[in-house]
Amino acid sequence: MPKNERIVSTRFQEDVTSLNDTSTTSMNSSSEQLSQHQEKPGREDHIRLTWRSWVVVLVTCFAQMAQVFVVAGSGQNISFISRDLGNASLAGWIIQGPLLIQAGMSPIVGRLSDVLDRKWLVSIPPLIAFIGAVVSATANSMSTLIGGGILIGTTLSTISIVQAIPSEVLPLKYRAVANGAGFIGSGIGGIVGMLGAGKVTSLSASGWRNIFWMQAALHGATCLGFVLLYHPPRRDYRRLSFRECLWAIDPVGSGLFIVGTTLALLGLDWVNRYSWADAHVVAPLCIGLPCLLAFGFYEWRGRNDGIIAHAFFAKSPNFALATFALAVDGWIFYSAVNTVVPQLTLNLGFEDNSWSISVRQLSNSVTALVACIPITWYATRYKDMRTPLLVTFGIFLASTICYALISPNLNSAQIGYNVLVSVGQAGPLTLLVAVIQLAAPHEHLSTATGLAFSARAIGGAFGSAVLTAIIEGKLKSSYAVEVEAAAVSAGLPQSSVSDLLAALQKGSSEALGDVPGGDEDIIASAVNASQWVYARAYRLAWSSIIPFVVVAIVCVAFLRGVKELMTENVEASVEPEAKVVTDASQRAV
Repeated sequence: MPKNERIVSTRFQEDVTSLNDTSTTSMNSSSEQLSQHQEKPGREDHIRLTWRSWVVVLVTCFAQMAQVFVVAGSGQNISFISRDLGNASLAGWIIQGPLLIQAGMSPIVGRLSDVLDRKWLVSIPPLIAFIGAVVSATANSMSTLIGGGILIGTTLSTISIVQAIPSEVLPLKYRAVANGAGFIGSGIGGIVGMLGAGKVTSLSASGWRNIFWMQAALHGATCLGFVLLYHPPRRDYRRLSFRECLWAIDPVGSGLFIVGTTLALLGLDWVNRYSWADAHVVAPLCIGLPCLLAFGFYEWRGRNDGIIAHAFFAKSPNFALATFALAVDGWIFYSAVNTVVPQLTLNLGFEDNSWSISVRQLSNSVTALVACIPITWYATRYKDMRTPLLVTFGIFLASTICYALISPNLNSAQIGYNVLVSVGQAGPLTLLVAVIQLAAPHEHLSTATGLAFSARAIGGAFGSAVLTAIIEGKLKSSYAVEVEAAAVSAGLPQSSVSDLLAALQKGSSEALGDVPGGDEDIIASAVNASQWVYARAYRLAWSSIIPFVVVAIVCVAFLRGVKELMTENVEASVEPEAKVVTDASQRAV
């Protein structure tokens, strides 16, 4: 490549980097870029917001609703799908496939949109997802259904763009509003997915197919919404050559991140099916985790403007602290709130069917939607992210302690715990992403957003693996022993113990009534013992979360104020009369 060939920075046209420069030249260029970023903010240009800006925000909220519907709708009906198609051993991939695509590709897709163009990178994946939903809806085998799910996963990876668009079309002072709106869209998608998908699935044995037809409609509408209503400003940068474009998207870092994230999450997912010593778990982890470490080292020492750009850390430690706290939020939500709480509700006898559990979970979903509104208002009105984050994480800690003391006698109280958890989770996902975005220069906005959501997904995968191991370990060591002791002491013949344990696993009152030698008192004693063993297992799982919440609170406490960053500036207005400034010399004070 010619020595004088340069890559033009997407924000500062004078900040150029030669592909063949020595590392010293590269670091000097980086220092200049960081210095320029620290000199901001520049002139505040007030832009009058019209319906054009707000309709773009609404389209992104709809897109997030469609994405969450994928997870909520399919996830809770996996057992019904496998019952119809068979091959239940592969059923977990119905939801894990799309999530792996999201976690591994979000920062890469974000980087592409930062370098190239947002509109078509956010518009085309929903069209691919539309095709995938149709394939899944008409699938006659589990493998075909999973293949359709992989196609659906392409739209999940655009969360890095979808969450960045409202942030850049609204003034910086509305970063909390932009992310709060996305949270509401996601919450509505979760509720619709949870209730609507459950309803259509109950219509017939193949009723689950309607879930994917609903997804097809949502993804198709998302594609049309972005194509027709989202018109970002044209960028006045010279056209990059193929080699410049390839280098700009950080091929080495992207490759290490994709391989590391995919294999690490794959290994952690398989913990639910295999032991930690099994090759299915060991092999992916032994390759994936070193790749992630190599990715971190390369981004630190090998390149200063890659996926994890050094500009993220130029002004404050906020990016690192908020990203870690968001990973902890993912650890809690995906493992404990989203997985353990429904299981707890069933196994402690609070509810006995999936519909009742879904309705009970509305105490979490609806409350989170309501709680996000005052949180967003406070953060915007007072330009303060740290205080509401400390309060909500504190509530998270209180709810975690409550669940660490759960027992079968706390039926009504558990609903209150759900409310506490929902208030706690409303703050982090709304405000931590906003903090991360404020720490990132605009030319890295979508990349930073993608990293945030990948960190949350990775935290969730680790949390699910750890909590599953804790719960399963406790149940294996004490469940059969304690239930048998309670039943035998109540008068059950020793020969009927295996039948009793099998009936308890089925969760059917008819099966319990058919246990030889069992009567109401014996069955009641066995069920009570079963519930208490589960309660102690869930207590251990929730107790393991407490230290991580404390560490997250410490991280939030050290966040620096962002008041001076929450200005009237609009980084990529869609208003026709707005003149979007891209030249660094024009942005200078």
